[in-house]
Amino acid sequence: LKGAIPEEFRPAIGNRIYGCDDCLDACPWNRFAGEGRLMAPHRRDDLGQADLIELLSLDDDGFRAKFRGTPMKRTKRRGVLRNVCVALGNIGDATALPPLERAAADPEPLIAEHAQWALGQVRQRCGVDC
Repeated sequence: LKGAIPEEFRPAIGNRIYGCDDCLDACPWNRFAGEGRLMAPHRRDDLGQADLIELLSLDDDGFRAKFRGTPMKRTKRRGVLRNVCVALGNIGDATALPPLERAAADPEPLIAEHAQWALGQVRQRCGVDC
């Protein structure tokens, strides 16, 4: 999906920002699969537990540098940050409010729209304590 994620599907995304390991785990064919010999040299362990707030602060150059040589680069900054906004909205942690407010002013409309949605989700969860 290259455009906006329909609002009714956003909660189902949870905290995922790219791909879905659940699909890989559930696929019966994958129990026969081993790690390909070409995978190890390209593994990026630093991306396994990415800091969503850090990702949200990436500009175009930072995005290209961080994801150089990975399939995530094809999703482009706008797609990854769209997904980061949805994940942060689903997590609902008030510490995400300042970076989401900055993202809501992003010149990329797709990022701004999803950041605004996420702000609403976080504020709804934390109420007056935000």
